[in-house]
Amino acid sequence: MQTHEPEQLEQHYDDVNRLVELAADLDDIQQELKAIALKGGKRRVFYSLTVAQKQVDGMVNGIQRQINRLEDGEDEITEPAT
Repeated sequence: MQTHEPEQLEQHYDDVNRLVELAADLDDIQQELKAIALKGGKRRVFYSLTVAQKQVDGMVNGIQRQINRLEDGEDEITEPAT
């Protein structure tokens, strides 16, 4: 393993954890907006938040693939904290 890989792994884990937090925030925002809209008698879908959630999912999957490549040569595999 190259010497810069541990730092890359740590950064990837930090990025994944932050993206997971953001996805949860987006879900909370979407649920609140939906509840408020329904109280006002409106059935409105918030597509922009759905698109943002899909982008976050795509980023997490891409980073996870990078983590898997970096960990491939390691004996011990560590998982990101969620």
